[in-house]
Amino acid sequence: MDRNKVLKEILSDKEICEKYNIKEVETLTTNAPYHNKLVEVLSVIINENDNNLSESQIYKKIKNIHNIG
Repeated sequence: MDRNKVLKEILSDKEICEKYNIKEVETLTTNAPYHNKLVEVLSVIINENDNNLSESQIYKKIKNIHNIG
């Protein structure tokens, strides 16, 4: 499945979109720039998983997004 389709499928839940203030799901892509932190995190997970990175490598990238210790 295409990366953008995966993102849109995940965000097809209206409750998630309302909770995280995500609008216009059909126009979202897994490419930067991101206008929402959740979309950015999901995009990193989708892209890097598709690039065959390990879970720990993906976690480090997500950690950098949030500037976690």
